[in-house]
Amino acid sequence: MPDIQADDAFGTMLALTDTVAPWAIRVAATLRLADLVAPGGAPADAILKGLEAAGERVDQEAVRRLLRYLASLGVFEYDAASELYRPTRLSELMTEDSPVSMRDWWRMDSAMCRLDQTPTLMMEAIRTGEPVYERIFGRDVWADLAQHPPLAASFEQAMAHKTRISLDSVIAAVDWRARGDVVDVGGGHGLLLQAILKISPQARGTVFDTPAGVATARAHLAGSPVAGRIAFAEGDFFGRWPAGADTYVLMNVLHNWPDDQVVRLLRRGAEALGPTGRLLVVETVVGGAGDQRSLARLDMMMLLFCGGKERSRPQYDELAARAGLTITGSHPTSFGLAILELAPAGTTPAGSA
Repeated sequence: MPDIQADDAFGTMLALTDTVAPWAIRVAATLRLADLVAPGGAPADAILKGLEAAGERVDQEAVRRLLRYLASLGVFEYDAASELYRPTRLSELMTEDSPVSMRDWWRMDSAMCRLDQTPTLMMEAIRTGEPVYERIFGRDVWADLAQHPPLAASFEQAMAHKTRISLDSVIAAVDWRARGDVVDVGGGHGLLLQAILKISPQARGTVFDTPAGVATARAHLAGSPVAGRIAFAEGDFFGRWPAGADTYVLMNVLHNWPDDQVVRLLRRGAEALGPTGRLLVVETVVGGAGDQRSLARLDMMMLLFCGGKERSRPQYDELAARAGLTITGSHPTSFGLAILELAPAGTTPAGSA
């Protein structure tokens, strides 16, 4: 009989099915433990005093056990001689003011934490092919965010982080300066539009989003050097888009929706495009240059929480055609995203980069 403890497959499956580490990290992020571990290190007693000062009600022994476990994962480093917990590159991702902070992804009261609870009903999603978020929280994800502004704000922060870390690669992938007016559809914080206008001194831009999204963008862009060239338009991107721009951008939007809804969105884009306009869709592409394992995981999450999906290039070709558009170019980015360039059907393809 084989020694199961020496079997690499056994250890791999234990790691893959672990549910303790993900939630320990989320608790640590919620309690701001990384901020309480000073750069030079802090003993458990000092961390506990910091939690007390912050008004957190915790069991002291439970916190000590949590700290030991997090140190075993490498989230913190523990020096037995000095009895100090010290920060690591992993804990930096949870600190409040770090430029690489992902705390909004892991806080227990965040939208992303709600999304991460949906795999508990994966069997139902597999049997029905339908999202399960509503079964857990009482309404679909978009209605839930609309009903809870703090939840929506945490979602926007997480999406802004996702945009921020991929932004340079997106800007480098196409010649944004070759066009004039730009509309960022579902633009959120306006990070992409701000970056485009910084390298396009003659261009003007519009953030087109829900009233809450526009309010977020206004606040973020108020002090920007390009603020004077940015307008704001409130609306539903399933309704009419602002017309007459040279370029429309949809970044990380289409994968949130099932096929029929994507066709509705793209038809709105087709209506807004003039004869020489273009619609740029920024998404990951199944079978493309991105990390396919991460993409497969994301594809499962889209099924679970909103009914969206990650798609291949042929699938995007089909959806574009149904909307009266054609994909005239595909531009890979160094981050693993692709920028699909769409134009009215019948436009001669410009080729793929």
